[in-house]
Amino acid sequence: MPKILIVDDNDQNRYFLEVLLKGHGFETTRAANGAEALKSALETPPDIIISDILMPVMDGYALCREWMAHERLKKVPFIFYTATFTEPQDEELALNLGASRFVIKPQDPDILLQIINEVLEGHHANTAPAPTAPRPDEQQVLQEYNEALFRKLEKKMMELEKTNRELENTLKEQKRLEGQLRQAQKMEVIGRFAGGIAHDFNNILTAIVGYGHLMRMKMEGGNPLLAYVDQVLLATERAANLTRSLLTFSRKEEMKSRPVDLNDIIKNVEKFLKRIIGEDVQLNIVIKEEAIRIVADSGNIEQVLLNLATNARDAMPGGGILTIESEITVLDDQFVRAHGYGSPGTYALLSVSDSGEGMDEDTRQNIYEPFFTTKETGRGTGLGLSIVYGIVKQHNGFISVYSEPGHGTTFKILIPCTDDDSVADSPAGHVVPLGGNETILVAEDDAAIRRFAEEFLTSLGYRVLLAEDGQDAIDTFRQHREQIKLALIDTIMPRKNGLEVSEEIRAIQPGIKILFTSGHTADLIHDKGLIQEGAELITKPLRPYELSCKLREMLNAELCPMR
Repeated sequence: MPKILIVDDNDQNRYFLEVLLKGHGFETTRAANGAEALKSALETPPDIIISDILMPVMDGYALCREWMAHERLKKVPFIFYTATFTEPQDEELALNLGASRFVIKPQDPDILLQIINEVLEGHHANTAPAPTAPRPDEQQVLQEYNEALFRKLEKKMMELEKTNRELENTLKEQKRLEGQLRQAQKMEVIGRFAGGIAHDFNNILTAIVGYGHLMRMKMEGGNPLLAYVDQVLLATERAANLTRSLLTFSRKEEMKSRPVDLNDIIKNVEKFLKRIIGEDVQLNIVIKEEAIRIVADSGNIEQVLLNLATNARDAMPGGGILTIESEITVLDDQFVRAHGYGSPGTYALLSVSDSGEGMDEDTRQNIYEPFFTTKETGRGTGLGLSIVYGIVKQHNGFISVYSEPGHGTTFKILIPCTDDDSVADSPAGHVVPLGGNETILVAEDDAAIRRFAEEFLTSLGYRVLLAEDGQDAIDTFRQHREQIKLALIDTIMPRKNGLEVSEEIRAIQPGIKILFTSGHTADLIHDKGLIQEGAELITKPLRPYELSCKLREMLNAELCPMR
């Protein structure tokens, strides 16, 4: 039974060869490096040796030289089996050192066994193949050996440099992800905070907005107080926008997305941008004639432009240039790998650049942080860019910023394009809706909102029944089921919530029309199952025009023009 010495520093490689050879009738011994193999062979010479080349302590080339220098071992066939030294010069050196064969890993097991058997048969018949060239002198062997090691070292260095570059890139397609995760977590925290205050805040705003509109409706055109009322209503609208903005950047506000032309949005907001930036800042708008279609909430995209323009103005206290550009761009796999975000496809690219003071790297890294600001106390909330970030993310988009101190700032926003060319027309102007004479049940636990709803709806001709909680709403409906044509129900109330109320009154009268109202965010309402799928919902603060129009739409299916 031939005995084979297996030399390899890899445990798995040694184990594989041992199992293969034992399974075909060979006896095996193992060594982890050349020095260990040489010691073992001098004690008990094998019939054949199979050795790796790249090993610690003593490599395969050094082992082969020592092997051929010993009278007891030089006639024992030596087979190199390597996955590292694979070039023709490596094989030439191996054969010059006296090796019988040079085999590259991995090798088919049957072929490897055939090679071993051929070498053994040639050895026993004393017909082992002669070296491919005359045996060179020792100096030449050493030179070839050094060259082989140098080639391998050079190759390893190149591989190491490549690995280091890949590792650096990985640490960077990782730091980006960690930053995005931290940002997402912060947005989630702020989102929960914003959602918590939205309900109470919107209830308060509903009363202010509602009574403000009632005052305006009852004032004559020449009333000197009319301008004051308009200012109050304008202030409440700004307050409502602040709540919406908070919910938008925290991704808690449901968008009203539709196919739109990005260029139309830019044109529509141009006059407002000029007012924001002032006369000492030049506004350049560069857009192509072709439409750039995206699925978006137009109001939110306008908010992005207004916030970026406000920041740009503050970065140019002595005047400057604000440039807004739009174009279509295509992201490929190479871009995604290089930048660590996005997916291949066609995108709308919105660029907003200013010639202002610019930012250092520390500032740039923190600009999307909620409440982070470099402005002096009393100027700005630190929410502008957080809102921009949230809106972009809500549109499945990406935002990046390029800035250096003294060299201005450029924001680049990518939003996926759409093939849908059914861009909606601009909404119709404001039309005062008609009232009616139907009976409406209003279920609301906030007393101020109940009083407003009663006064406003009564002024439009409706008969109004009030309920202060869920059970009161059910009891009132039972008493007046024949008269009530529609129920306006708050989603969260004491003594049964809006969903429970709707289920019970529909059990009493299946065809009753129900309009839910809530100061909570739409996603929270749906996530907690506070209304049925597809139910009608109007969010607070309740604006008289929108409320009356929605009621009329539901009562007689007439579509009211919305502003």
